[in-house]
Amino acid sequence: CRQKTLDFAAPCKVMKKNKLCPIKFCYKCLSNRYGENAEEVAKLDDWICPLCRGICICSVCRTSRGQQPTGILAPQAKARGLSVYELLEVEGHDKFAYQKKPKLVNASNEGSSNSESVPGTKVRIIDVAKEKKKKAKSSDKLKEDIQFETQLPQGISLTCVSSIDIPTEEAGNVCQLFEFCSAFRKALALKEEHAETIVRELFVCVRDTRRQQYSSIIQMMIQLLDLISKDREMSLSLGATDSSWFTAIGEIILQSKVLSDEFPLETFVAGVAAYENMNASRKLKLLNFLCDESLSTWAMRNYIKSQTEECGEQKKEAKQKAAAAKEKEKELKQMLKGEVAKAIMEKNGAPLSIEEHNSVVSQIKDEAKEAHEEMIEAKGMKSGMTLICDARRTEPIMLDDNGFVLWKLKCFEEEQIFLLQDLGTFDDLCPHEKWLAFKPEQKPEIEKYISSKRMKLMQTQKNANAKKNANEEAP
Repeated sequence: CRQKTLDFAAPCKVMKKNKLCPIKFCYKCLSNRYGENAEEVAKLDDWICPLCRGICICSVCRTSRGQQPTGILAPQAKARGLSVYELLEVEGHDKFAYQKKPKLVNASNEGSSNSESVPGTKVRIIDVAKEKKKKAKSSDKLKEDIQFETQLPQGISLTCVSSIDIPTEEAGNVCQLFEFCSAFRKALALKEEHAETIVRELFVCVRDTRRQQYSSIIQMMIQLLDLISKDREMSLSLGATDSSWFTAIGEIILQSKVLSDEFPLETFVAGVAAYENMNASRKLKLLNFLCDESLSTWAMRNYIKSQTEECGEQKKEAKQKAAAAKEKEKELKQMLKGEVAKAIMEKNGAPLSIEEHNSVVSQIKDEAKEAHEEMIEAKGMKSGMTLICDARRTEPIMLDDNGFVLWKLKCFEEEQIFLLQDLGTFDDLCPHEKWLAFKPEQKPEIEKYISSKRMKLMQTQKNANAKKNANEEAP
């Protein structure tokens, strides 16, 4: 048996030159190819292996007998309720002879002296150029079929985040705030549900009459303003009981010129009354603007750097853990072989019974299985850490040519929901984005769509490289 397995194998009992035959057959080979049970024949004192019986049907033995190798026949034999040897006996040993694929010969060289065929052999003459065209057409058809069959399922408008109803046009801004709070919760000492509190205050408690010093939105704005002003060495006096914080936002907008058209300087001269008259959408835009501005501060950049280094250390640790588990598994397998050999030597070379074999290998096999699971777990950790750490950036799963962006955001981790951001096309006179959510049961369709798109991208790159190489080789 040429199978590399540590499972039980039945030894041959024939004596050759005062020694036992060294051939052993595992239960799969005996069952599939000869219809015998390894555990049953191992109990027999006079069992003769197929090789010693002269009926071995492996490629080496058949070739030595002047027969052709059979190839893979186990599935056909199982379908008819037979073993491979029984199938050959019934249908004939020459019927299933394995035939090698004929060599392809260029039609342009058909008349040359190098293309002379050996008598008794068949050579298929083809036109290589035509064959390439056929393959190209079939490849194009396959790509068209893939593109046609794999379409995104129908999504629904995103109107709820963390069980909070929101206007569908504000889905993008709300998700941005959730991602920021999730990534920098430790850096800003935010509460676990800080983003939920702000969104609920904006869109649920619209008529909340609480004073501004108790507003979670204003408190976070002041915290971010303090971070930005210290980094830029701005002398600002910030307080939640007056309009100083609101005036400071106007100064930062004037410096950045990002929202200067939507929020002119006159807006902030009017004082807090102008803020109180703003709708929830404009308040959220101001908060997200300060979040973006804070990312350029030294404190936040330093935090991002430390988180990146921490992710790198964790990745290194997982890699070392995977290597150690792999080495442990390898050592246990070697130990298993040594224990089996030791047990056989103790019996003066006599083969082990099934019970003896199982008692020797059972404990070590359990340890090897545990080591293998540790290695798989460590590899999974390592592959998970190939993504950029949370503090760096939330990367989309896929960006489509049609303006579709697929996301998996942390605010939907428990529900395992995919989000689709529809950016529209450049031809739109009034470009606007839409956010759609998919149900968890639509996950297989989305994964199929992602796989087909990546396959198409790889095929496009492959064709481009082939075309580039062809142009370089052309005279």
